[in-house]
Amino acid sequence: MKRAAFLAAVGAAALASTLWALPAPQDAPSAKGDASQTSAPAPPPSPRPKPGAEMRKLIDSFSGVWSLVETYEPAEGMPEGAVGKSREAFRAGPGALSLVEEYRSMSNGGELAGMSVTWWDPSANGFRALWCSSSNATGCALMARLAHWEGDQFVLGDEFEKNGKRIVFKEVVSDITPTSFTQTIYQGEAGTEPKKIVTMKAKRVATTAPPKAPN
Repeated sequence: MKRAAFLAAVGAAALASTLWALPAPQDAPSAKGDASQTSAPAPPPSPRPKPGAEMRKLIDSFSGVWSLVETYEPAEGMPEGAVGKSREAFRAGPGALSLVEEYRSMSNGGELAGMSVTWWDPSANGFRALWCSSSNATGCALMARLAHWEGDQFVLGDEFEKNGKRIVFKEVVSDITPTSFTQTIYQGEAGTEPKKIVTMKAKRVATTAPPKAPN
């Protein structure tokens, strides 16, 4: 018994000396750590897209507020010689990557409010245009055809179903100057020559301002 007690005492002493000689344990690293050592450097911000020449030309040509006189061709619901008044306000969209239009019109057919967003689609090499109006039951529609410049004229096109027929729509903006332009709208059944339905003569009244309903 004494021998066993002595060996146990010697073993305990040896263990204690060994543990005493070991280096002190280091603190475990913090879960958060040192941000300068554990966090990867933030990637540089992506370069901001810039409008191309096509978009810049569209914005420069139409930005501002315009007063228009609309002359309608004889048609169902429109008597011969019907005339309307409207206002259009154009401004650059976010980043100057689109052109935003607000429109208000008063004519023999009643009041009409609308807005559009037009932007350049490089993959299609043309402009896309979204048109929203108070006369559209679905609210908005993406025009089916690409818009484009034809020389000094800007041409938009669309196709849609109406009363079971395929209708073709065409809008030509011509005679564009810093103070005026002309919008001519054509429409007709697919496979036939579209007929002119309205001519709109625009005069610039301001550089930037929200549109107001015409008097």
